[in-house]
Amino acid sequence: MHNDAIGYHLHEASEGPTPEVMMDRRGSHIGDQSSKRNSSPTPGTSRGGTVRVPEALLVGNHSEPGHYGFVILGAGCAGLSFCYYLLEQGVEAPILILDQKSGFEDDRTWCFWDVEETPFSHLATRRWNSWSLYAGGDSVLQTSDENPYMCLTGADFYRYALERISTYPNVTLRLGEGVEDYKEHAGITYVRTPERTYTADYVLDGRGLLPGSQVFEEARKKARWVPQRFLGLRLRTNRPVFDPEVCTLMDFSVSQDPGPRFMYVLPFGEHEALVENVYLADGKTSREEHYAELSEYLDDRYGLGPGDYTVDGEERGYIPMTDYRFPRRLGERAYSIGMLGGETRPSTGYTFLRIQRYCRSLAESLVQYGSAPRNVHPGRLNLLDGIFLRYMLEHPEKLPEIYRRMFAGLGPEYLIRFLTERSTPADELRLVIALPKAPFIKIAGRMLFGSRTES
Repeated sequence: MHNDAIGYHLHEASEGPTPEVMMDRRGSHIGDQSSKRNSSPTPGTSRGGTVRVPEALLVGNHSEPGHYGFVILGAGCAGLSFCYYLLEQGVEAPILILDQKSGFEDDRTWCFWDVEETPFSHLATRRWNSWSLYAGGDSVLQTSDENPYMCLTGADFYRYALERISTYPNVTLRLGEGVEDYKEHAGITYVRTPERTYTADYVLDGRGLLPGSQVFEEARKKARWVPQRFLGLRLRTNRPVFDPEVCTLMDFSVSQDPGPRFMYVLPFGEHEALVENVYLADGKTSREEHYAELSEYLDDRYGLGPGDYTVDGEERGYIPMTDYRFPRRLGERAYSIGMLGGETRPSTGYTFLRIQRYCRSLAESLVQYGSAPRNVHPGRLNLLDGIFLRYMLEHPEKLPEIYRRMFAGLGPEYLIRFLTERSTPADELRLVIALPKAPFIKIAGRMLFGSRTES
């Protein structure tokens, strides 16, 4: 599936907007610091620009400790979320967050189903109770009032997380300072940057899965690998064309000649939407080619010519769906989090909820027991994810029909539970029944008997 990460996303849209001001109906908090909190920021429809970093977080507002309890590498979704959960556990030891970027941009959109509590769900700028899929000349519409599909902008997440953690005197954020390496000796971890070396009890590496990096290339060569490559446009139209009550998760009505691809549409109003062109295969698609395909789709689907809309911004990314087992533990006191820790769902690309689950569980386990948790995500789903990845690689031309059968054959409650890893064995049996048996059984047999032979 798509979306949960733009910049990195089957969309999280890697890492939109109409709102009412929504209060945190779940009462999310960090520790017992509620008296220090300001009221929740109001999500807004305005996209783009930079996010102000609270002065209280920056160097110069803290006395430099000789040693840190935790050093977090990367101030993205995983790094900021993990820091939030450490504070929720009552950690008072000094916490340092390092990132080579110079600031925070509104660079991505996360989407996910509202199935569980997170401290950030109330920031959603839009919720859709209905979503659609188009494939093979057919359309499938699903609706759930209990578990809507929701959208969270990068700017709102960064702003809220930074403001919350800035109320704690033990957190320091250093921007523009990249990490060269880290190593452990005698129970202490040493983190080296071009400026200095820090020492810490624990290091959490959440710097992401960067194309071209050693772990990226190793995973691509050693495991099944289906990338989501996408470019999305935030656009406004000069006439009402979008249905703000229904988002389009996958529209395979576009040409499949360049490879398996679909369009993804998040309508924030009748005049505003995020529209993405998503490929499910490796290859090279230039920005100009993405634009041409998006322009053709907007004309065919909505009757929009180039003069009928303005582009407010872009979001693009590369999200690998892979069954590579990313190591969660990098040393005695070093752990990977986020995409680097394998928090992208192999068969869907969704990431945001997995990051929240693991960061919360890891923070709790390290603080209370000094060790990492076990089995945060259901292990039995690894087999199903692996089967589906292999099918995608072996039968890319059949993906539109497979997704159509999945959506048409499962009620929304079953589909949502499967996509969010809350499914029961009975739900998974329904999925098996909805899909063609022979090819999946054949792939399952090869996996169970240890064969990696391609058919």
